[in-house]
Amino acid sequence: MNILAIIPARGGSKRLPQKNIFSIWGRPMLYWAIEACRKSKYDIQVCVSTDSEEVSSIAKELGATIHRRPEALADDKTPKQAAIRSAASWYQDKHGRQDIFISLQPNSPEIKPDQLNQAIETLLKYKRDEIFSVDKDLMQNAAFRVFKGNYVFQEDLSTNCGVTVCPVRDIHNIEDVQALENE
Repeated sequence: MNILAIIPARGGSKRLPQKNIFSIWGRPMLYWAIEACRKSKYDIQVCVSTDSEEVSSIAKELGATIHRRPEALADDKTPKQAAIRSAASWYQDKHGRQDIFISLQPNSPEIKPDQLNQAIETLLKYKRDEIFSVDKDLMQNAAFRVFKGNYVFQEDLSTNCGVTVCPVRDIHNIEDVQALENE
């Protein structure tokens, strides 16, 4: 099974400058998402979509493939899914069809391999097109989305989706970092 995690990591974070490579627990935030993929029981390939040379350099050191995000998709108004579709198309052109795509946020450093494994298994077991992460209160938390094959290219909302509980926080500002590190 071909599985690709796409990590959208543009360089222009405003609330927390350089958010995607901001150090948390002694590592760039991006590290934790890549590490969750690396330690998964599935063979998950990792592609970081970025417009930043610094993010690109760090992601390469961590073993990720780099998708140079087009400038038109690198501002803070671009929907994340547009960047994911661009990277998915680029990757498939180079490496062939993927069975599963994962849109994985770099700013959810608490993400664990078991959470990704569970999402993949839920997608397959219940024959869904998409599984997305929710917190303990069943509110969407944006940590990840798992898509079946070419479903990643769909622009409309899914009617055949499911959820998996993944109680992680999204880090958006220095207060979020401090709260996480002070636990």
